[in-house]
Amino acid sequence: MRSLNLSSSSRAGSELPHRLPAISGWLLLILLLAWLLPGLVGHEPWKPDEAYTFGLVQHVARTGDWVVPTLAGEPFMEKPPIFFISAAWFLRAFGDILSPPDAARLTAGFWLVLTMLGSALAARRIYGEGAGRWAILLLLGCLGLPLRGHQMVTDLALFAGVAWGICGMTWAPVRPLAGGLALGLGGAVAFLAKGLLGPGCLGLTAVLLPLLVPGYRNGRYGLAFVIALIVGLPLPALWVSQLYARDPALFGLWLSINNFGRFNGTAHLGPTATRFFYLKTLPWYAFPALPLALWGFWRAWRGKVQLSVAMAPALLFFMINLSVLILASDARELYAMPLLAPLVLLGLAGLTMYRDQSRGWSSVSILVALLATLLLAAGVVCGYALATGTPPAVEALLTRRTFAGWTPAWHPAAWVACALLVAVVLGLWRRVERNTPAGFVWRWTLLITLIWGAIATLWLPALDFGMRYREVFVALKPALDKPVAQNECVASVWLGEPQRALLDYYDGMRTRRLETMPDAWSCQWLLVQSRSGQLPAMAKGVEPVAVASRPGDDTERYMLYHFDQPVRQLWPVSDPLPGKSQAK
Repeated sequence: MRSLNLSSSSRAGSELPHRLPAISGWLLLILLLAWLLPGLVGHEPWKPDEAYTFGLVQHVARTGDWVVPTLAGEPFMEKPPIFFISAAWFLRAFGDILSPPDAARLTAGFWLVLTMLGSALAARRIYGEGAGRWAILLLLGCLGLPLRGHQMVTDLALFAGVAWGICGMTWAPVRPLAGGLALGLGGAVAFLAKGLLGPGCLGLTAVLLPLLVPGYRNGRYGLAFVIALIVGLPLPALWVSQLYARDPALFGLWLSINNFGRFNGTAHLGPTATRFFYLKTLPWYAFPALPLALWGFWRAWRGKVQLSVAMAPALLFFMINLSVLILASDARELYAMPLLAPLVLLGLAGLTMYRDQSRGWSSVSILVALLATLLLAAGVVCGYALATGTPPAVEALLTRRTFAGWTPAWHPAAWVACALLVAVVLGLWRRVERNTPAGFVWRWTLLITLIWGAIATLWLPALDFGMRYREVFVALKPALDKPVAQNECVASVWLGEPQRALLDYYDGMRTRRLETMPDAWSCQWLLVQSRSGQLPAMAKGVEPVAVASRPGDDTERYMLYHFDQPVRQLWPVSDPLPGKSQAK
């Protein structure tokens, strides 16, 4: 029976020579900017996650209240506040230069860069000097990251916390102070990003490591663990204590519903998990890190490479976090983002055979080049059709299925940006020889950079048009100004969190929700978010004052009604009272 060949060296530098080609720091910086900048600015908040997140960021920026996340005047206890606080800082710092959504979205790049630094330092500990740059490259190449990595989502802060927590555990047995600081701060950030899940998985990993891995049974690791507790507990404790002091009921809501309730399904807040969801998602979401990790472990089991004991935190965290996600009631691909942090470190094991050159890897690199050419050509053709309407057949296909309602418009700056991106990728293409696993990863990351860059430049105006709510609420504003001018209240029903946030942003309007506010029933104005023709019984057959919908969206409509009597008197007894609004 074969077993994995693990090195148990405890020296402070590299445990195993990685034999990866050296990459200039300047080349890596150029590639990072080419990957990161397109799509980070230049569009409105997109549905659903960016929309409600931006509403929470605005509240912190306006009021300075960091204790209770508030959306359109109501407490929103699904997530702790660290992402909203950091985004509010960026909004205040750059709001005079960029649009408010673009300024706030810069925080996505901030947290992603922190994630890369944590992953790079962990890779340096496991594989040696220079491996950290390959960890960044492999992370940038993961298929699931480009879109989410450019959005205002709190999961990016969780991602950074997990990366630094794993980094701290890899360094803890040899540098307890640095390892403890990284683990403690990473756990604190993970907690303040999304609650108990992140620090819970990190903490369980840290506790099990010395029980399962002999290399972690030493006083240095114990010291690092104590330092992590001392460093990591104060900030979460500060927020929790302030929240409890402000409103014990809100604290209970956050703890029971938005932590345990999401896991056992009693919260009814996210999409219900389907069978084998993450097992079906990870193969594409974590490509190529996941197959490279499997290949590296296969070669270690065959005795052809040696693995480092410093890989144990990444492997154990991945197993724990994946198990929790599989057992949870809710599931989204977004929730898999923290799994990329350990997978990138494990995937580097598949690149350590740098000198194992073969014609097979050369063929794979050629296929990647052909794929890049074909996808870029298709992207340019589609982008040209979206800009000019030519060729008509392509434009008709795109506007009928994907960009319904879009009117072709020419944006020269987008084409200039795309041309610069293509020039950068072509200049970097041959920097690593192609007949190695490292050459494949290098070209694959360039391919992802090229395709994402083309989408985020040539397609961005049309994408923004299809994902934003500006047209909806700008169209409703004149009608909503009437009750405001008459000092009358406006009730709403079935209005989701993203819509409430952007109604506040674009129109300065906060409705009174029938679902949560008793005084809303005294209003004579009612705003309904109708899905697939759904209407309250009292509104059926009544002509609305105004109707708006997103261009090309026939399923979601916004209808404003005015009645001669309060809603309470018109709502039929037989009609069920509105339940929780459909947030996301």
